[in-house]
Amino acid sequence: MSRLITRTLILVACACWVFPLGAGRYALAGDGSTPPGIKEYKPNISTQEYEKRYKAVYGKFTEQMAQEGNPADFMLDDGKDLFGKVEGAAGKSCASCHGANGEKLKGVAATYPKYDPELKGIDTVALQINRCRKEQMGAPELKYESDPQLALELYVKSLSNGVPINVSIAGPAKPFYEAGKAFYYKRYGQFNFSCALCHVKYAGHMIRANLLSNNRHHADHWPSYRLKWGATGSLQRRFRGCNKNVRQKPEPFQSETYRNLELYLTYQANGVPIEVPGFRM
Repeated sequence: MSRLITRTLILVACACWVFPLGAGRYALAGDGSTPPGIKEYKPNISTQEYEKRYKAVYGKFTEQMAQEGNPADFMLDDGKDLFGKVEGAAGKSCASCHGANGEKLKGVAATYPKYDPELKGIDTVALQINRCRKEQMGAPELKYESDPQLALELYVKSLSNGVPINVSIAGPAKPFYEAGKAFYYKRYGQFNFSCALCHVKYAGHMIRANLLSNNRHHADHWPSYRLKWGATGSLQRRFRGCNKNVRQKPEPFQSETYRNLELYLTYQANGVPIEVPGFRM
């Protein structure tokens, strides 16, 4: 038994030496500094080629299922109800400021994430909803990734459906964009992978039964119903899943790291129309 334990410890030690836990991890301070060793990859395929391969692999499977009924549509209806619900000490609802049907918010989600001087960092739609609830309504913040929070985020984003994404990285937003980009290209986790390794260098290749996506369409369709989850989830839930896949400890929802990463990826999708809820494998 002792020999088996000794051998196991040696194997674990070797694995940690080859793939050190948190390899390449660094603090993102939002100052625009890019750690040495960041290597940008030339995109493996064009967006058009990726879409061609996607149809070849999946056919029109997800499109047909979405047409038959996206399960996230039920959550969208819940979000509309929550939008008009009066909550908090101020006796207000989201509709009190933004119109009964959210007409004042049309196109607004297409400009998020964005730099906010009060935060001295990046604001997202999900974060802003909770800020409004707390500061304007006197209502409790919603737990991130809970059904009510996702429903409200989904409804607010749906008000901008069809509007091309138009995220700015000018001025004070630029350092946070660069921090998000640095995280995207930095290798981390026991497997020593980066986001870009899969989604830039090897985009369009198969990983098990899935096609590796390119980073052009990562931000236009969230929240999405995902077959693997059997539920609706956010883009940041997807970040956490990828972190876990490479054996990296995931960040909390709406951490600075994830908000910077969301800014970077959303900027890559500039010009792509918002279309929520999405439907993914």
